[in-house]
Amino acid sequence: MARPAYTSGADTTLSTSGGVDRLSTVTAIGLVVALVAPIIYTLILDPYLFGEDFDPTSRALVGYVVMWSLAGTVLAFTIFGERSPLSTIGFRPLSLPLIAVAVGAGVTLSLLVPLLSVVVDAVVGAGPSDVMDLATQTPIWVLAAGVVTAGLTEEILFRGYSIERLIALTGRPWLSGLTSLAAFVAIHLPTKSVAHVLGVVLPLGLALTALYLWKRNLTLVIIAHLLVNSPMIILAIAA
Repeated sequence: MARPAYTSGADTTLSTSGGVDRLSTVTAIGLVVALVAPIIYTLILDPYLFGEDFDPTSRALVGYVVMWSLAGTVLAFTIFGERSPLSTIGFRPLSLPLIAVAVGAGVTLSLLVPLLSVVVDAVVGAGPSDVMDLATQTPIWVLAAGVVTAGLTEEILFRGYSIERLIALTGRPWLSGLTSLAAFVAIHLPTKSVAHVLGVVLPLGLALTALYLWKRNLTLVIIAHLLVNSPMIILAIAA
């Protein structure tokens, strides 16, 4: 039976040739790894394994290992399970104009995110954002590792693979984007204040999702995400 393939162009779709059932099954497993597994770890396993008195640095590092393991599994799954190039999950070269878009989006969002958090706090009285506490109470090297981990693994899991495969299965870009956004927001719920979730995670995730759907370039969105989170390192150094 011939194996269906994902196209490597900007619009990644499933082939209608033979073997669609097999590929749909493989892709469904990949989506569970990308969307469901991070939620299970964050909402169930992490609270169960680590109590309130557990060393926060060790807890963070375990979380990083889990996210890298899931992202690596998805990459391996794409190459060996689906037998598809990484371009089918958005890893494509960047032109100079796209680099400018990535930097511009990252810098703009990094400036808007604190303002959004303040606005949400003023409107709903959810309490101050915990960005400053995170930046000042976390060792700089752990914070830097977290910025890199979030910028790469979250984009691979929640933007590149999930959005592309959901589009291939449903043909609906925004439904695919909103589904991945819901998972992205969910993994931040246990460790973030309401103000941070509403004022930072949700708008940031929505903006990065829109950016990916606009350009369908994962490298671009990774750069933007890294730039958005980088000010926390600057705050930690200045503290």
